[in-house]
Amino acid sequence: MTEITEKAKPATIYDVALKAGVSKSTVSLVIRGESNVSEEKKLLVQSAIEELDYRPSRFAQQLASHKTRSIGVVITDYKNLSYLGFLKGLREILDDAGYQVIISDLHRSPNFAEDPVDAFVSMKVDGLVLATEPAGLRTHNLDIPCVMIGKRETLVPGSDVVFNDDSTGTRLMLEHLKQLGHQRVAHLTGVGGIAINRRVAFAEHAKELGLLGSVFGEGQPTTEIGGYMGTKELLASGKTFTAIYAANDYMAAGAFSALKEAGIRVPEDVSLAGYDDSPIASEYLLKLTTVDEQGVPVGRQAASLLLERIGQHTTSAPRNISIAPTLVVRGSTAKAK
Repeated sequence: MTEITEKAKPATIYDVALKAGVSKSTVSLVIRGESNVSEEKKLLVQSAIEELDYRPSRFAQQLASHKTRSIGVVITDYKNLSYLGFLKGLREILDDAGYQVIISDLHRSPNFAEDPVDAFVSMKVDGLVLATEPAGLRTHNLDIPCVMIGKRETLVPGSDVVFNDDSTGTRLMLEHLKQLGHQRVAHLTGVGGIAINRRVAFAEHAKELGLLGSVFGEGQPTTEIGGYMGTKELLASGKTFTAIYAANDYMAAGAFSALKEAGIRVPEDVSLAGYDDSPIASEYLLKLTTVDEQGVPVGRQAASLLLERIGQHTTSAPRNISIAPTLVVRGSTAKAK
């Protein structure tokens, strides 16, 4: 016959108070790290917590403080690993400050119509980070601090903006290609504010540097399929080119596939470059020459601005902070034939 043992109930704050011989409010003060508790009582409470294996209820703490100590982050797509650097920098600062980071994508599914901004507001997050185009999201009348990552087509009123300098990054790439002897450079673009920024910068700097630039892929998504379709458009155009500069690394990956299908080698026949320095560009995968958008510093700066807003409770003017990118040269670019 099998003996069934009833699982012990988790200890409560009342159990800790009884064990330590103090009031419930004193236990709460110790858990929150308040200074107005004697060392003797702190030791008694800490000893009782350890002995009873008590785990404070985060939800109960939030109700008591009227703060969730959480930050909502909206990204476009979980598949895009270029977000990893920015999220790492964000977490470094917010973890130290005791904030939980909750991430949502845009839920591009017919079975899920929830607006992620609405969801975060209903969860009463203390701040919001938007690393996507906000058009279509219900961002009007937000009453919580918000920081946007990247210069977007739409600006959420009152938001701070932290962005990588797309113009400088694009110029670095075009200067690199020109030094390799490339004169005819094709640019793969797509939808969204960041792609537009890089397309405008490409047109400006190609002209300044005396390059013959052409643009393909307008209206395409800034994904592998967008890069693939943009490259097919380029090949069908009959235009002569010796290098391709894509709006991001994932579009460059799609370009690589289309070039391979056409029997065009990288970098022997055509040089290929991207932007963001995402994991797919690394020496272990595409070995892609790219621009490092400095995701970690961008994330750190965004988190710092958000914490300032949360702590100040002020309506000071929104700030725009630019982070300078750097060029990363790998094996996908070579001297022009």
